[in-house]
Amino acid sequence: MEFHLEDVIISLINIVVLFFLLRLILWKHVIRFLAERAKHVQDIIDDAEQQRIDAEALRDEYLDKIDKIDDYKKQMILEGRQKASKESELIMNEAREKANQLLNEAENRIEEEKELALEEIQVDVTQLATEMAARILKREVSPQDNINIVEDFFN
Repeated sequence: MEFHLEDVIISLINIVVLFFLLRLILWKHVIRFLAERAKHVQDIIDDAEQQRIDAEALRDEYLDKIDKIDDYKKQMILEGRQKASKESELIMNEAREKANQLLNEAENRIEEEKELALEEIQVDVTQLATEMAARILKREVSPQDNINIVEDFFN
């Protein structure tokens, strides 16, 4: 293979002419394509950044909602405890009132039974006193005598 200077010069001229022609014809299109590509990439980056900001805002909103739910839960537990305390206090008061009522009824019943027992004792004592008086006097005692003896005895 021989080296010819003319061929090299012609090739160089062809390359330079081809370069200028291509630059003249394609340069604007290539620059526009690269600018559009850069703009497209920048739009994707901006969109991703906006989505990240939106996601952080949603996360913050959800965290706030979780905090509010926790506060609401604590409030509901507190209200439940207060309500349970009030209800237990009401139940205890009702139980005390019922116990006091039963105690009063029992005391009244005891008092009535005591009075009945005293009346029975009084009748028994009256009968015994009458019998004793009849034995002592060896005679029949009238009901008025019985009443007088019992009244004297109890007085």
